[in-house]
Amino acid sequence: MAVSMATLQIYDHYLTTYRHRSKNNNNNQTKGNKRVARTVTHNQDELKSVYSAIQWKNRFAPLYMNEPAPKSIAYAVHLKESAQDLKQTINSLSEENGELFSIKTAYSDNEALASVDYVSEDSVEDAPNSFDLKIESFASPQVNTGKYLDADAPVGLEPDSYSFDILTNRLHYELQFVVGRGETHSSLQNKLARLINNSDLGVSAKVLEKDGQTALEITSDSIGKPFNNKNHFTITEESTSYRKGVADYLGLNDSIKSATNAVYTVNGSEGSSYSNMFDVYGAYHITLHPENADNVNRVKIGLYPDAESLSYNIETFVDGYNNFLKDAAPDLGDEEDNNDTGSLAPLTRLLTNDMGKFLKAHSRDLAQYGISINDDATLDYSKVENMADPSMLRSFGSHVLRKLNSISLDPMEYVDRRICAYSNPSTSYINPYMTSIYTGMLFNLYT
Repeated sequence: MAVSMATLQIYDHYLTTYRHRSKNNNNNQTKGNKRVARTVTHNQDELKSVYSAIQWKNRFAPLYMNEPAPKSIAYAVHLKESAQDLKQTINSLSEENGELFSIKTAYSDNEALASVDYVSEDSVEDAPNSFDLKIESFASPQVNTGKYLDADAPVGLEPDSYSFDILTNRLHYELQFVVGRGETHSSLQNKLARLINNSDLGVSAKVLEKDGQTALEITSDSIGKPFNNKNHFTITEESTSYRKGVADYLGLNDSIKSATNAVYTVNGSEGSSYSNMFDVYGAYHITLHPENADNVNRVKIGLYPDAESLSYNIETFVDGYNNFLKDAAPDLGDEEDNNDTGSLAPLTRLLTNDMGKFLKAHSRDLAQYGISINDDATLDYSKVENMADPSMLRSFGSHVLRKLNSISLDPMEYVDRRICAYSNPSTSYINPYMTSIYTGMLFNLYT
């Protein structure tokens, strides 16, 4: 198919709408999204399986008369993407061997200071179930703090064009600017801060204020000690193009706080990291939060017992499922009208009724794990003291995945449509476009 500007616009809309959707959700919605990388790719056998499923479904599918409204088009696409998101959430709670809801969960007794994510397949041999982490220092950036000068006093330099160079590990940049007649210290410092921040140099700048005085502070974007150099950036006027003197006048090299590495001990053994994110025993992915540092520098990190991990997995699944129902419908704002034949009310009702029937068939099993079903087909979870054996929950998870595969295969089942004719049972003619009608609808509005 030839690529046209219209085609590119369609693909751009689709990617910007659905790419990394989970990043825009709240924390509860993204609990299981850290481990989905291995679940969002497909091998050749999986693609063949999907193609075979489409063929099999079309052998017995009746012929429908369908002229969907734009709202129905958006609904079908959103429904498919939401089903895919829920599948990724469920798969992220499963070990590589395919055992559902079996992911172990790590805890930190001080999440504000050090949070942890546990990925079992990254674990080294003989990794402990718990350990003590003592934080000696955090990884920090390089900070150059200039002189504090009277904010409203005029600059003591002659009006002219000036410049100085900022040398980083990746570029050499010359800042060129004009010092105007009567310009104040605060005005010049703010001008330079804007110039630096708008230049994408790998450093950022801000103006500090104290007792009527201001200073220009420049901070590296990189943290931790540089690999090859003493500093992440250097400010110099040795070979600059215009008049020199501003860097020295503002004292940009007078106070330099060098970058530092994170230093910590694990059960008494010292380690260090160029950043505030590092791995312990392979599986424990630690993130330090220096902004929350206080007098406490010790953290206990370990694995929850199996019952606690299962409870976490159930809670994550329930949150993901409820957001599947919520996110399936596109946000139409004030355009939605229940009296409009293209409104979402009858569409969402089809999905709600279908999922409600599906869940009620498993209600007895779900109740053993503290999961209850609401009238709108959403789920509630209340932790139970004596968690049942997870085998029935894993069986339910397998049924959910099959249901989601069915929804992804043909989201048009949840759009109102009329049956025109049934397929001839004595033939096996395949209509290759029946379950892919929503794909064609992406292009329909551009014709």
